Amino acid sequence: MDKSTAKGYVDGLGVLPKVPPTKADTGFGVLVALTNDERAAAATEVARALRERRSATPYVVYVIEIGASIPEAAMVAVALEAELRDPERRAVQEAEMKSVLHLDTGDTAKWPFSIEVGSVASGVVEQAQNRGAELILMGLNRHAALGRAIGRDTVREVMAMGGIPVLAVRDTLTGLPKRIVVAVDFSRASIRAAKLARRLVDDGGEMQLLFVEPGLLDAGAESAEGLRLIQNKGVEAAFSELLAELEGDGTVRISTSVLKGGSPPAEIMKFCENSRPDLIAVGSQRHRFLDRLLLGSTARAIAADGRWSVLITPPMREENK
Repeated sequence: MDKSTAKGYVDGLGVLPKVPPTKADTGFGVLVALTNDERAAAATEVARALRERRSATPYVVYVIEIGASIPEAAMVAVALEAELRDPERRAVQEAEMKSVLHLDTGDTAKWPFSIEVGSVASGVVEQAQNRGAELILMGLNRHAALGRAIGRDTVREVMAMGGIPVLAVRDTLTGLPKRIVVAVDFSRASIRAAKLARRLVDDGGEMQLLFVEPGLLDAGAESAEGLRLIQNKGVEAAFSELLAELEGDGTVRISTSVLKGGSPPAEIMKFCENSRPDLIAVGSQRHRFLDRLLLGSTARAIAADGRWSVLITPPMREENK
């Protein structure tokens, strides 16, 4: 997009990029993806809070991935899949797994539950799409530096593949987050992140909207749309418009901060080291060609760091075409 076209677009837009409004809290589907017994408790507690406080409908899936390092992995996978095709055997296996995950008593015993075999990321995304889930909820742990560098992280794979918002929770988050930092660049993805974060934050909680002034403007990124807007109108005006959409009934305190210069991921994480939020929310940008298959750099860095629970909202499907 050349400068004249970009300016025409911004002048014609006149306001923040609009996104479809979030649904009222009359029920929304949450796919609870459990892939590790140790991380199941926190995800389950957050799902319970969403059900009780935000009228969510949880669906639980446990994906068994048979790694290539396991001898005769293909034969094991085939045998498991065959066993799960038998309704009686599947019922037994699912009952046993629900017991292991402590999902066999109370209200969680009534949640729909299934076991799948195969790629964890693909299985989670497929189940979420089939059920029409509006949110994927997963456990998150902090990997060793080597693992983060290699990128072998199921949570990030789901974030990159799904086209569905992902809430990845640390074991320190066991209910609705009371303090959320939202990284905004006024793109559609980051505005969606702010709106979904507003929906998730606990009553009486706090949201901090954080904007990092960028260096060079990448005209090919979705974020360029928002950055051109603030160049045209100013950060203060852009924040005012966003606040008007978020404040609602006033039960949540919302503040804004602007950081100048530096790497956005580094500045965001430095800010969070001081503010100590329960959750960081960020919109994931999709770029050109091969980059469309990856998370944007800011979302990828924050998810990889693993010190905070994270909410990642990718561009909607029609924006990826």
